[in-house]
Amino acid sequence: MADGRDDKGRTSTKYAAKKAASERIAAQRAAQQRADRKRNLLMAGGGVLAVVVVIGGIVFAGLHTKKGSGSSDVVPASSAVSQAIANVATSSLSATPDLSTIAGPPSALTGDALTASNGLPQVLYVGAEYCPNCAATRWPLAVALTRFGTFSGLSTSYSSSTDKPSHIPTLSFRNSSYKSSYIDFDGKEQVDGNNKPLQNLTTAEDALFQKFGGTTSQPQPGYPFIDFGGKWKQNGESYLSTVLSGMTPDQVASTMSDAKSKPGAAIQASADVFTAEICDMTSGKPTNVCTSAGVVAATTALASLTK
Repeated sequence: MADGRDDKGRTSTKYAAKKAASERIAAQRAAQQRADRKRNLLMAGGGVLAVVVVIGGIVFAGLHTKKGSGSSDVVPASSAVSQAIANVATSSLSATPDLSTIAGPPSALTGDALTASNGLPQVLYVGAEYCPNCAATRWPLAVALTRFGTFSGLSTSYSSSTDKPSHIPTLSFRNSSYKSSYIDFDGKEQVDGNNKPLQNLTTAEDALFQKFGGTTSQPQPGYPFIDFGGKWKQNGESYLSTVLSGMTPDQVASTMSDAKSKPGAAIQASADVFTAEICDMTSGKPTNVCTSAGVVAATTALASLTK
């Protein structure tokens, strides 16, 4: 053999690599089972758009997870879901978001940015299909990204029925593709609903996940993790996933455009925060998105986090 190894040697190497990946995933999930993540709340003060981080405000993020099947089928998103995401991406831009719904504010980053092969700045999402916090976060992330480009191949599913909260309706990025003139998006679902490895991170992506995927209260990297071009990161859910409890994906789609509903208010506010972070990556382009009322309000909120 050219590499000096026989078939048995190569098989052993592949087995060891697969075992190591499974052990890492198990360790990451075990850390989530042990942790109650403390989070600051972003609150909107009266009619003022500026948002402050409330000291001492704590939200238990519900990162307790249990091993077990509890998985749901991942199926192509219905036309109602795809159309709702596209509609909310444009229709909610002129509205002022209810930023008090944000339960997990982002953190500012410097450096360590990823770029695509075409030179576009990259948004990296790392999640797991069993994860209830990922389930909530994918909705506003998809809305925000749709303001800069186009998705195809999105799927819908539910988070694990054995986690708390359980059976949260969601999207999956595993079979999707995304096109944009402004940014690149790499959505990696590392684990499926049965705790099996699904999509691998590149060496550069894994380095970012290991470095920034944890928090002070939870050093072990956890899901979901989003890196916005090395400028911002999101650890855990951006709003309480229980807002979507008992719903189907199509029901989320039908209510997400209604800012007076709890799901709609939470998804729209989180989408505006994510959009503001992406606008920071694109130097404010496209202008009609980055200067809209909702995104300006979220940008003001983000600025308060860096003071």
